[in-house]
Amino acid sequence: MDYPHELRYQREQLLVYTEVVDDMGFVLETHRERKEAWLVRYTTGCAEDFLDRRCAKPGQYLVSVHRLSPERVHLVTVPLKKVGIHPSENALAERR
Repeated sequence: MDYPHELRYQREQLLVYTEVVDDMGFVLETHRERKEAWLVRYTTGCAEDFLDRRCAKPGQYLVSVHRLSPERVHLVTVPLKKVGIHPSENALAERR
């Protein structure tokens, strides 16, 4: 892995998912005045995609990103509201 990063997803103060990725996107923006905005935008896009693929329950999440190499460094923590109907809730609605 050349660009190892760990994304940690918390919901209701509990760690619900951890994802380790080899992703250069977190290091693309190097200008100090734009870096934070880029990290928030990129993390939000990655997290929305991940939570959709996992069919995660709707609600408020905190997504933290850490660079893993050469040592573990916190990059950003982003609040994210997942909207939509979880498949299990959709199945319940269909039975009514």
